[in-house]
Amino acid sequence: MQPSLIKQKEVWSVNGVTSSQIVSLLETKHSKDVFIPECKNGETWGAKDLLRLDAWVLLRTYRPLTTIGYEIKVSHSDFDNDQKWVGYLDLCHLFYFVCPAGLIRSTDIPSSVGLIWVSTSGKLHTKKKATRTEPDIQKQHKLLIYSLMSRSQIVANMMEANYFSNNEPDRLQVYRDAIGRARERKELAYFVKSHIKEIAEEVRKKELNFDNREYQIKLFEERLARLGIVWDSNVNDWRDRTRVANEIDIMGKSIDETTLRNMETAGKQLSELVSVIKKYRAMK
Repeated sequence: MQPSLIKQKEVWSVNGVTSSQIVSLLETKHSKDVFIPECKNGETWGAKDLLRLDAWVLLRTYRPLTTIGYEIKVSHSDFDNDQKWVGYLDLCHLFYFVCPAGLIRSTDIPSSVGLIWVSTSGKLHTKKKATRTEPDIQKQHKLLIYSLMSRSQIVANMMEANYFSNNEPDRLQVYRDAIGRARERKELAYFVKSHIKEIAEEVRKKELNFDNREYQIKLFEERLARLGIVWDSNVNDWRDRTRVANEIDIMGKSIDETTLRNMETAGKQLSELVSVIKKYRAMK
């Protein structure tokens, strides 16, 4: 089925499916879970590498604890030009592209990424299941802190909250609940502040090794170039990484055992020569 572009009330859509409609479908699907649309991975102002998931979900289960990231696409050009989505993989256990039926194919995405099509009748169809991976704990903590600070409402007692959602509370009880929530938010703020300090200290320690890691990456890039393999470490594309891995694998298989033994012998001889030169210099 070839997807068709439709314009209704100045809003473009594919097969009549818009991104806002897809968000509504996902929210209905996860009505009993923690569903956060337009979910950021941290603070907005002064943040580096800020990412924004179209939707992020925390399933209401502990066995196992599972989070899901959704990236919505209603334009193939948007999908082709988007390189940020690779960073979303560190924020969730399962990651899915969601699009109008036929817009994206399973062969267009890595094997670990899932794919959901939305039919013209407004139903979600899982074309490819995502493979579970472990997110980056530090990055997911930042997302959780954003969710607590910006997108959640803390209640003192869930049983009371559920009761009053179906019964008209008296005015005094409303005031009591408001005071309880204020106190809990204050306690939560202290907890979050302490947790942020711990994370900041961990980040500082890791940044001490960042320059050295970057140097090692560039050194590795130069060594690959000497072997005839072109790799630009600044290109964040899974297709390019797959190509380089395949070229390294082919090169490894092309070297026979005789050549490997000769290389090993040459290495030993060079080592012996270095020892002789050092002894010679010591005698002067």
